[in-house]
Amino acid sequence: MKHTIIYLTIMTLCVLLSGCAKKSDYIFHRGSDMAEFRCEAPFQGLTIPVYYHIPMDGNVSEMPVQFVMHGVGRNADDYRDAWVEKADQYGFIVITPKFSKSDFPESDYQQGRIIDKDGFFSDKDSLTYVLIDQIFNYFVENSDSKARKYNIYGHSAGAQFVHRYMMYNDTHLVEKAISANAGWYTMPTDTIDFPYGLGASLEQLKLDKKAYYAKNMTILLGDADTVRTSDLRVTPEADMQGLNRLARGRNFFDYCRTDAQKMGVPFNWSLQYVSGSNHSNKKMAPAAADILYGR
Repeated sequence: MKHTIIYLTIMTLCVLLSGCAKKSDYIFHRGSDMAEFRCEAPFQGLTIPVYYHIPMDGNVSEMPVQFVMHGVGRNADDYRDAWVEKADQYGFIVITPKFSKSDFPESDYQQGRIIDKDGFFSDKDSLTYVLIDQIFNYFVENSDSKARKYNIYGHSAGAQFVHRYMMYNDTHLVEKAISANAGWYTMPTDTIDFPYGLGASLEQLKLDKKAYYAKNMTILLGDADTVRTSDLRVTPEADMQGLNRLARGRNFFDYCRTDAQKMGVPFNWSLQYVSGSNHSNKKMAPAAADILYGR
């Protein structure tokens, strides 16, 4: 009997220690750090650095997960850092993947690889957007998180990623999205060729504009983002949307709202401004966090 009790005690300790070891072996831990994500199909062979921040206080399992999509500078660490203070204040997790220019040029990052290398529309399963769900699942599997959905925010080039992501991606894991200060847009119409409109992709990829307008998305604009900077796309097609980012964002929102009204479908987007903000993620990020978590 004595030996049995000792054996059971040892086995119990082993189980407890095993559980502790497993918990300590998680890739994602509290604080700010970076982990490497090895891409799954259709991007096998590529690795994406994932910069993240998990607040030191609070129950990680209950924290919302916030994806942050960087701009054209590909400075994912800076984009993460711009969210840290608000993450600690409101108690949410920040995940910022870095899409390198060598592996994900503009056609694959801002435009999601919607057009493949041969000039044809990609299958939805081959778009860059599928990586976001993969990274989310990877994070949940390798952390204390029990999150089932995530929010997504993008600024500038990242805002281009987000507003196209919400149109071309069928994921049900996104709860709320914010597209902030995009340089130009893909208008949801088949009368304008991609990338300035949906063109033939509306029919070929079986896109659902009704579902697009029903999503919870905010177009967030700095009311001082009116300068035609060197990295702003200047083409006749882009200038048809407006001569600066503020005008283009307003026109995009107004077009979509009017289109939804003509279709007779719900329009669940909002248009909001950050007073005094120019083309600055550091000014836009706190406002976005307040919209998502402060109300």
